[in-house]
Amino acid sequence: MVSEGDAAARAIPRAFNPLWIISLFLGLSETTVGIVAALASGWVQGVLAVFAVTFPVLVSGAFFATLWRKPEVLYAPGDFPTHVSVGTYVDGMRRGSRGQVELLEEVLRDTLESVLPSFLSSAATPAQVTQLVSEAVARAHEGIASRVLTVDLSSVDPSVADFQMQFPLFDEATVADFLDRVWVMLRDYVQPFTYGTRWILVDRRAGRTFADIGTRWAKVNLGLDEDCRLLKDVGIHANLDLAARILR
Repeated sequence: MVSEGDAAARAIPRAFNPLWIISLFLGLSETTVGIVAALASGWVQGVLAVFAVTFPVLVSGAFFATLWRKPEVLYAPGDFPTHVSVGTYVDGMRRGSRGQVELLEEVLRDTLESVLPSFLSSAATPAQVTQLVSEAVARAHEGIASRVLTVDLSSVDPSVADFQMQFPLFDEATVADFLDRVWVMLRDYVQPFTYGTRWILVDRRAGRTFADIGTRWAKVNLGLDEDCRLLKDVGIHANLDLAARILR
């Protein structure tokens, strides 16, 4: 006898997102071209062979460009969370991508500015070039570490090894940007817009609880729909030992 839960699960239609469509289209196209190329001869066979090689490259280039610029279009409506509006979720994805790009640009610029002058001021030997490359890598690693904020989430679910998230600290990062990214990691444990009532962030090194941030606090104290203050203005920076706590 089928239970109500099983019946409900079977009643839910399977969502085919654009990734399925892309893979099916690419697979059928390559299969068709391969069969036709095997049956053809002469210059026609050569053209089909070139097409079979270049077409997947062009499709993959377009796919990665889309993934980089507009990743939300690769999701089907059923892939988005039911308790968060699609617009809110997409906006959070875009802000996260923007922060990663700005972080990489800042690290690359600082690394080049620190390493290139010494390289250009003298004729470097192969050994010096190797040393300069190693120095550039080390400086890039330090630059990334100084611009990334890590939040320990292990207290939320101790069964998940290395449960943490990292947030790129670009100059215009706001409290809303940051808390949205943390919530994405905690969405299986807490409802959205519950910071301060269901979960909170604590700086374990300083013993400080960040109770004066978040959407609820901004609505009550600032009259705003979201906390658009900059992270640096509320005292959140890369040197903090942040951890998420579930409020019981």
